[in-house]
Amino acid sequence: MRKTFLSFIAAVFLTFAANSQVTLTTAVDFTCNDIDGNEVHLFELLDNGKYVVLEFFTSW
Repeated sequence: MRKTFLSFIAAVFLTFAANSQVTLTTAVDFTCNDIDGNEVHLFELLDNGKYVVLEFFTSW
């Protein structure tokens, strides 16, 4: 019974893990502030031909 339950949990986990990755074909426009407090728009940078690198981090 335990093997069946663990197999079921593994199957559910793998199903959700496989669906968690979504392929994006279009960037979503957003606004943020730079280190100097200036407002920056993603599409404005892209329209000017600049490269944009997004770095995600935490400080846990």
